[in-house]
Order: sequence, then structure tokens, then C-alpha cells
Amino acid sequence: MKKLLFTTILSLLISYTIQSQCTESKQIAFQDGSFGNYTGCLDDNNLPGNGSGVLITEDFQQEGIWDSGKLNDVNGKTTFISDNSTYVGLYENGTLIKGTYFKEEDNIKIEYTGDFDGFSFQGFGVLEIAEASRSTIETGQFFGYKLFEGEEVVTYSDGLIVTKKTEKGKLVDEKRNDTNYYNPDDIIGGEEFCIVKLKNNGSVNDGVSYGVQMEINGINGEWVFDTGAELTSIGMRMFSRLVQEGVTYRDLNRSIKTFGIGGESIGRIIELDEIKIGDYTLNNFKVNISNDNNYSLLGTDFLNKFKNVEWNMKKSELKLIK
Repeated sequence: MKKLLFTTILSLLISYTIQSQCTESKQIAFQDGSFGNYTGCLDDNNLPGNGSGVLITEDFQQEGIWDSGKLNDVNGKTTFISDNSTYVGLYENGTLIKGTYFKEEDNIKIEYTGDFDGFSFQGFGVLEIAEASRSTIETGQFFGYKLFEGEEVVTYSDGLIVTKKTEKGKLVDEKRNDTNYYNPDDIIGGEEFCIVKLKNNGSVNDGVSYGVQMEINGINGEWVFDTGAELTSIGMRMFSRLVQEGVTYRDLNRSIKTFGIGGESIGRIIELDEIKIGDYTLNNFKVNISNDNNYSLLGTDFLNKFKNVEWNMKKSELKLIK
């Protein structure tokens, strides 16, 4: 049995070696009037076949195993001369069915792995695009080079991550890792809504501000309720104290600039869990940590984490609706 197996393998190797050493040449005429030069094995009909060969034209080069004048190979390869893009994979009757597309030039690198229909992305695949300032990964069903159904994730060099979902060729959802969105699963608490009492500071003549008491990991802090602020922020001194007292967080490696009445401010985005406000505990909340001031503001992005929010100025109350 072992001898028979060895003989079979040896015969295949000898056959492949003989085929791979073919050096016959033939000029191939195409329907558009152009020509290509083929070097390799020819079959009984004087067509590329019964082994490996290379076809070179003005536009492209194809190499691999040929059959009846067409590329038929599990590892065939086509290289286009104009941009040096390559298509490697399973060729059936001259058509690429499944494999990898690769192209690299200047500061961009493109690679697609998946299903093909000729040289078009067709079916399930993964497309990766790497550039100097960002990288993109598209995963799902492709149609004519474009993502038709699936997810696209764009990661920028400054830490921003944008996730997009496409259905039937249309963008249906887009989310950023530095932005807060409503998600009922992030709100822990049994009631439909809760009332949060605001701390009234100042007077009508001097100017009124409202303070909001919250806990992070059981540690107290106070924020100024500011409907004019888009982002919730924690000042330098408060954040230092919270961390010293045991608050945990996830750094998103995202630096940002904000602009307000006081001018430009530099900060970074982190993510927090276990923020207790009223009767609710809030998870997965992104907050701006100030690097150059001590303002701690509760902005509209915090309110966006809830289904709805009602502010009663006369009663100094916030009604948070789960």
C-alpha cells in the first residue's frame, strides 16, 4: 500500500514537472484585434493547455495552469500592467471565482479577499484599505466592487472610529466611538422615568447655574448642567480626584479640541460605566477629560443617552425617561 501511494505521488510530481517545463510559444489573437504572446504548454489543438504557461499582452499578464486555451487553476494569477494590481485565486474556464485582489501605490494599499465574478468583487468578501491617515475594513456582500450588504469600519490616526452599516446598497446606520447614542440596555433601573433634583446656584440678578450630583463607581462629583455644551466634560482636578479614589475607565485614545466661551480647549475621550444619576445607573458613556481647565459640564450628549429628557426650570428638575 505504501509503495503504491509513493508511486502515485511520484507520478504526479513527474507529470507536473514535465508540464511546468513546457516552453512552447504561440501568439494569441483576441476578438478586439489585439494580440498576446503565450509561453508554456500547448494541447493537441495548439491551444494553451495540459499544463502551466504565461500569457503576456499590452494590458495584463496571466500565469498558471491552462486548459483548452483558458486559465484553470486554484492558484492562477493576473497582473494588470497599468497599475500593477493583481488577482490571485481560483480560475474556472478563464474566470476568477474566488481569491485575492491586491494593489499598492503611493500612500495607499488595497486588498480584497473573497468571491469574484471575473475581476469584479461579487459575493461575500473582506476589503481592507490602508492609508496614511486612516484604515478601512468592509465586510459583507459585495456587488460590482461596492459593499452591498454589511459593515464598514474606518479607523483614523487620531483615534476616531466610525462604524457604518449598509443594507441593499444604502447606508442605514453610522456611529462614532466618541459619540453617545441612546441604548436602553445601557440604562439600569426599574422605573419608566426618574426625577433628578438640580442644585440651584446663584440668582436671577447674578446669573443662575444648576448643579447635578452624580456618582461614578460610587464616588461623588458635581457637574454644571449646561444645555449649550455638546459634550459632557470632567475638569482636571475632579478627574485626578476620581481616579485617586478608584474610578475606573477605558481610554479611547481619542484626542479632541472643543470651543466655547472661554476659547479653545484640548482634551481626550474616555468611556465610563456605573454612573449613578437619580434612580438610574448608566453604562458605556463617553466623556471628555479636560487637559487644560477645571470645568465639569453636563452636556446634551449625556441627555442623548436617554429616550427623552424634560427640564423643569421652575422646579429645578430633570425628568429622565428610560
